[in-house]
Amino acid sequence: MEGFLSGLTEQQRHAVVTPAPRLRILAGAGSGKTRVLTRRIAHQAEANALDPSRTLALTFTRKAAGELRKRLRTLGLGDAVGAGTFHAQAYAQLRARWADKGVRPPELLDRRGKVLFRVMPRSLSQADRLAIMTEIDWASARRIGPEEYPGAAEAAGRVPPVAAAQIVEYFLAFRQEKAKRRLVDFDDLLELCIRDLADPDYASTR
Repeated sequence: MEGFLSGLTEQQRHAVVTPAPRLRILAGAGSGKTRVLTRRIAHQAEANALDPSRTLALTFTRKAAGELRKRLRTLGLGDAVGAGTFHAQAYAQLRARWADKGVRPPELLDRRGKVLFRVMPRSLSQADRLAIMTEIDWASARRIGPEEYPGAAEAAGRVPPVAAAQIVEYFLAFRQEKAKRRLVDFDDLLELCIRDLADPDYASTR
């Protein structure tokens, strides 16, 4: 197992070998987070502290996910460890459940503006439309619903381009339009996956 520790700093070595079940590492870009994560997985697998086939490594971008998979293979784990982006893994879980239930999957909306701009008045400038979309994206990424937006935005010191009540109106209309057209966006994938995994019967099979 010493090979998994070669070239690491003292702090990185500690992060790799610590038996702590939960670990949070705060580090900047280019500081070796991917190296530490993959070596920790390999080290824990070698020590029989985890089952690679029941391990999932998640990241934010497809490029980073590809790097995770490449490094895990280099460390001798092949494709035993699941690795991907949060959204891709959530989508895979949802597609499996929809198939199990015989439900026709909704269409994935990869460009939110195509639908969101449809529910806004044409009198709004392009700059205001984009700023409103930014506010809705900010709320969605934090699992803040339309009704919660005004209070959360004020607490966070947000300065929306229009009144908070209007943001709520567009936010609700956007959700309704997606539901009417059977569309889900990337934030919906995470929300729906969280909902499904809250079902103990379903979660026990994943």
